[in-house]
Amino acid sequence: MRLTQAIAQSELLDQRTFLASAADARTRLRSLPAVRDARVEIALPSSAKVILTEREAAGRWISSNGIEWFVDTDGVLFPSADPNAAPLLRITDERPAQSAGARLDPALVQVALRLAAVAPGELRADATAPKVVMTSGANGLVLRFASWEIRFGGPEAFDDKLALAKRYLRDNPTRRLDYVDVRSADRIVVSPQ
Repeated sequence: MRLTQAIAQSELLDQRTFLASAADARTRLRSLPAVRDARVEIALPSSAKVILTEREAAGRWISSNGIEWFVDTDGVLFPSADPNAAPLLRITDERPAQSAGARLDPALVQVALRLAAVAPGELRADATAPKVVMTSGANGLVLRFASWEIRFGGPEAFDDKLALAKRYLRDNPTRRLDYVDVRSADRIVVSPQ
């Protein structure tokens, strides 16, 4: 975040000390998507001390309009002045476009980031070019590879779903696949059958 943006957002510059409100300035600063928290102290005769705690990027969330936001572990999307400040874990969201400050389900973000860390070939030899996608349909969270995908649905029972998918892929290392559906941790659906 840029210092000039924070100064402007605080509305403390050129404000009379007796009329300035630390609480109001803190509220305005916390409305910035990249700010997790702010502490504001106003002192006589004419100074203010502002301490910002910025959000820490856990990955990158690519909105359906192509804008790449940073996302933190709380699921908050925010911009950054430093394009290199986030890990290269990317999630593509095909749902309606999100904007800065949007709050996503933290459990969904955690699962998506875990999937984004899957290395090419880690699940099986043809599991190349992994891409995590949040679909707009019933498939929910999907891990796509060059020619097939794994459909996870939501974040619930993720460890069980991932274990089920890994077991199936380990037992079928060369079977042709369009998709492996583990949206229900109780059963697996595979195409082609």
